[in-house]
Amino acid sequence: MYPSLTGPLPKSSYLRLLEYQRQRMAFPAYAADLPLLLFIFFSRIAAGLSILSVFFPHSVLWLGTAFCCMVLATAASITHLTVPTRFFTMIINHRSPLVWEIRLAGALTASLGAQVLSDIGFLPGFEIVLPWTSFSLGILFIISTGWAYRFHTHPAWKTNILFGYYLASASMIGFALYSITFPNFFFRPITVTLLCTEGFLILLYLNHLCKTSWSSLKKIDSDKDRKVSMVFLASVLLLPGLITFAPLFTKNLELFAAVLALSSGVGIVFERILFFRLEQPVFFLSRSQHPETKMMKSAAV
Repeated sequence: MYPSLTGPLPKSSYLRLLEYQRQRMAFPAYAADLPLLLFIFFSRIAAGLSILSVFFPHSVLWLGTAFCCMVLATAASITHLTVPTRFFTMIINHRSPLVWEIRLAGALTASLGAQVLSDIGFLPGFEIVLPWTSFSLGILFIISTGWAYRFHTHPAWKTNILFGYYLASASMIGFALYSITFPNFFFRPITVTLLCTEGFLILLYLNHLCKTSWSSLKKIDSDKDRKVSMVFLASVLLLPGLITFAPLFTKNLELFAAVLALSSGVGIVFERILFFRLEQPVFFLSRSQHPETKMMKSAAV
């Protein structure tokens, strides 16, 4: 008699998943390695400069900075891969949101490179079109960054709030950098507007965590990540808030704009560290086994 007919029936995938979760005592958090941090850091600066470039006089300095940042970001994204030689194989996968982030990063790099060539004189006649192309690609790239990690098993990342915050963050650092060489009368109102936007979006995101991923929200206030959270909030909200009072006392805002840009850059780094420390895998086939469900129920009581 055939063994397949006499042996026990195989367990369903649902029962196997339940058994797996019972044996697993902890859900490991993700970690952002250095190349991934550098990719987000440099690309956020380049996107911010590209977006703000259409509102300021043309600057070879900031155009070159944006292009160099995108080159470094692209290099970091390639070194982040386990097998860097499969980079071109990966970018033809149309179904992955991560691929669109890398594609738009490459498109923004090419657009900024074309602007540099146009400044040199190799592409005459495109001086008006290329800045707006980089402007559009910068916004699309920021949106793709917010959509890249919208996994169903990661509720802390699955929200439309993130790309709005990334856009405000990129605009803040881009405006701060341009204000170093082009100080203007609107420094305080624009900084206050962007600061309030970032603060409001952070509150919305905390509300999102409260509704969808209570364990992630509790993790922010844990002993391990409390310092990271405090540095992030100080660099994104506290220090920029103090800088907004500078125009009341002086008209020389170049130094304050540089401090604002530095503070925003630090905020980007700690933002990504928190981003990958917050989330943990969630398996919806057995929510009763997930620790955050019990925490949410106890909090509701």
